[in-house]
Amino acid sequence: MKNTSAHSHTHLQKALFLDRDGVIVQYIPYLSHPDQVQLPDGAGLALKTWQDRGYKLIIITNQSGIARGYFSLEDVDAIHQCIKKKYAQFGVTFTDILLCPHHPNQGCHCRKPSPYLILEAAKRHQIALSQSFFIGDAPSDLDCAIQAGCHPVLVLTGRGATTHQEMSKKTQSISVYQQLSHTIELVR
Repeated sequence: MKNTSAHSHTHLQKALFLDRDGVIVQYIPYLSHPDQVQLPDGAGLALKTWQDRGYKLIIITNQSGIARGYFSLEDVDAIHQCIKKKYAQFGVTFTDILLCPHHPNQGCHCRKPSPYLILEAAKRHQIALSQSFFIGDAPSDLDCAIQAGCHPVLVLTGRGATTHQEMSKKTQSISVYQQLSHTIELVR
């Protein structure tokens, strides 16, 4: 009888982890309403390409605006529904959305750069982190990717240009792209 255990390494999948603000939506500090959601040029087709090549699309986002009282978890859910709807027009489906609602000073274990949310997603969806990528625009995204053991990718949208200047101090090799649509050259 064959071993069909879910933990068998042959069934591990690859994922594209994505930061939200400045990566899959235009950067607006403390985005708080679905009306503010705008997709970057070419982002829908780019994510469809990743998805068609077998990558699960998973959003990992810090949303400290919840703890700061700028908006509620319900507001964030409404924004995520809007994001899903806009990307669905391109045939894109997000496998999961994981968020940290805490204030940076709360010392939680889930706020990026902690790899906690990526590791949770990897367990939940049987992800092979070594075959996965994390596209972000902030140092915390890159550090999170490195700590989780997946490939860090920086886009120069959102806070990416500032991050790129700070990054020159890092020794880890990080792929850098002008925008999300350009990352499709990484798709294997």
